[in-house]
Amino acid sequence: MTMSKDEFQRKMKQQLDDLNAKWRSERQKFEEMAQHATAEVLKKVEKECEEFRQLRRQMKEKIIDLEVASENAWEDVKAKSEASWKELNESFNKAVSRFK
Repeated sequence: MTMSKDEFQRKMKQQLDDLNAKWRSERQKFEEMAQHATAEVLKKVEKECEEFRQLRRQMKEKIIDLEVASENAWEDVKAKSEASWKELNESFNKAVSRFK
């Protein structure tokens, strides 16, 4: 069974909320680690964090696009949202694994 526009929108919002909660937890660990890191490591951490923040902003925009998409256009927006979600989630996992 395919998901309705509203169901998909709720799913994407929930996934983003969950990821934001994980990010807050991991960010604290990054900040603690950064206190003892070299300037080079700090630069890498900041780059990863900025990339993740940018992808989060893009995902928020996709969710807004879902809200305003017509019934005829929402499947296209859905596909783009799913691709953005995949990229965001991969970026998060990459950042977390790199700094553990």
